[in-house]
Amino acid sequence: MKKGASYLRYAAAAVFLAAAAWTLAFFIGREQSPETVRAERAEVRISVVAEGTVWRRETVLVCDDDGAYLARKPGDRVSGGSVVAVENSVLDDYLTHLELSGGAQPDKGEMRGLTFAPEAGIFSTFVDGLEACSLEDICSAEPFIPQGAVGKIVSGGWYFIAETPETDKLRRGMSVTLSLPDEVSATVISAENGKVVLRCRDGLEDVVNTRRAALRITISEAQGIKIPDKALHRDESGTFVYVMRAGLAERCDVDILHTGDGYVLVREGEIREGMQIIQ
Repeated sequence: MKKGASYLRYAAAAVFLAAAAWTLAFFIGREQSPETVRAERAEVRISVVAEGTVWRRETVLVCDDDGAYLARKPGDRVSGGSVVAVENSVLDDYLTHLELSGGAQPDKGEMRGLTFAPEAGIFSTFVDGLEACSLEDICSAEPFIPQGAVGKIVSGGWYFIAETPETDKLRRGMSVTLSLPDEVSATVISAENGKVVLRCRDGLEDVVNTRRAALRITISEAQGIKIPDKALHRDESGTFVYVMRAGLAERCDVDILHTGDGYVLVREGEIREGMQIIQ
């Protein structure tokens, strides 16, 4: 028994001396005491910036008279059946009607030369000839602007069809956030072959005059330990860092959640907030 106990003591001492020798060699190899950084808990937003096309339900309004009077300002929300444009030839009659009726607009058929909103929505004077295209065809369609177009009514939600090499981060049905710059929620309709289609119910007023846009898509938020990427090491067993513990350099395996500019976010576990990481 004494012989076995002595053997264990010798073995433990040998392990300690080997670790101390390795740490000393590690320090000498650096020719100075190791530079360390404190492990900090952090939260990052994982996002991509994608350029794409905006599709929405929109109806072009046509007035036969050149230089028609617009009864609505761009950006106004209008109700279905309200007057949007007036031919110049009947403008005096229209203004007289408003004055005599206390501002009440004429009904359809009551006066010629009027253009009415076909449905409720946002009035816009931005017409690019792609208003009649389907969601599937808008990225390849040829524009066509009808003669006498004075604007359009835009209603409902909208879609963003974007090109990005990072479709592997997205999946159908996933909820993401778009920056317009205000943040609005969107749903992934499809994501494959470098193309993603998002459906958004809010923020229409921010894209009503936009066809092409570069938008930030926030996919998720991650929490973990933020460490400099220069502290990372790799071998056949995986990715790890060295931390100082009781004056010795100790290996800690890490699971990378996100790679940023000059840093990585790793899962909190073997490595914890407050540890001193050797850079």
